[in-house]
Parts: sequence; C-alpha cells; structure tokens
Amino acid sequence: MLYYRAALLLCSVFAIVSCQTRGVLLKETPLNVSETRRVIVSVIGEPRALSQNGRELSSQYYDRKQNEIKKMEMARERLFTHITVLGDRRPYDVQVEVLVESRNQEGSFELVGSDDSRAAVIADKLKKALNQSRDKRNVIDDFRSF
Repeated sequence: MLYYRAALLLCSVFAIVSCQTRGVLLKETPLNVSETRRVIVSVIGEPRALSQNGRELSSQYYDRKQNEIKKMEMARERLFTHITVLGDRRPYDVQVEVLVESRNQEGSFELVGSDDSRAAVIADKLKKALNQSRDKRNVIDDFRSF
C-alpha cells in the first residue's frame, strides 16, 4: 500500500513539473491582435522573425548587456526575445520568453536555455505599454459595426 502511494505521489509530481512553461505569461491583455503586435514591436524593436499569422515575434539578437550584436561571427552567446499571442479571441494571453543560444563545436548556435528574469523585465515593460495603449484609444472612433 505504501509503495502505491509513493508511486502515485511521484507520478503527480512528475506531471506537475512537466507542464511548466518557460518565460512569463501576461493574462487577459485588453487589445486586439494588430494593436498588441504594434505594442510588442514598440517594446522589442523591429522583429527578426514574424509568424505567418502575426502572433509569434522574435526580436533581433542581443548580448547579456542588452546590446545589439554587431559581429555575429565573433559572438559566443546570443539572446533573443520570443513573444507569442495566445488564444482565439479577446482577451488574449501573451507569453514572453528570453532564449539563450550558445555556439557549439561546429560553429553554429544551439539553444541552451532560457532567462526567466529577463523575460519578467520585458513582460513588465510590455504590460505597461499595453495598458498605456489601451488608455490612449478613442473608443468611439475605433468602433466598427462590422
């Protein structure tokens, strides 16, 4: 009986730990997808990559001091921000991840981890920008009946 309880406890702990995601999740953002994308670009700069549906954006590469990398062939490590707009209708959730890549033996970059503390800082900036953008909207002029 004790063996079964221990196995059940171990399985439940494994299930809880395996469901964790990287980064920071902003819940219930108030803007539509296009306005949210505009605010994201204002925070992270011009995106290096944009998904076909416009809901995933990746920033330019930068170093640990948040400076742009001038000579990529000299860099040993690079970071970038990956932001995803989640959900099928408003209010949307926004996931912010900062991913770390390191140069391997062959000279190409491979993903080695994530930096959740940097993701929290960027998510805080993004949350403030989303709230400011919401306050500046003109509800009557932005209303579309169809």
